Amino acid sequence: MLYCIDKTAFMTNKEIIDALSADVRKLMQQHAAAVEQLRAARKTNEEQAQKIRSLQELAKANKEEIARLRLGNALEKGSGDKSAARAQVNRLLREVDKCIALISNEI
Repeated sequence: MLYCIDKTAFMTNKEIIDALSADVRKLMQQHAAAVEQLRAARKTNEEQAQKIRSLQELAKANKEEIARLRLGNALEKGSGDKSAARAQVNRLLREVDKCIALISNEI
């Protein structure tokens, strides 16, 4: 019959303390590395969030520019595009009305 004997059964107190100390040092190093990785990930995350915000602002500005150009284009063309121009002007007027209503509610 074979018996499995735990190696710590034959270790001295000093050997156990040394082994535990080594394990604690290793865990502390792993913790420090994990904290550094987290810091780097947070920095990268903030950089990416800033890029997203700036791209969203650019996209909004581009949409506004496209709408402005479409309105100008519709106004320049002949009578066939007047309905598109009228619809765009109506959308803009509704947006202005919404802004006025919001401002009125704040006052």
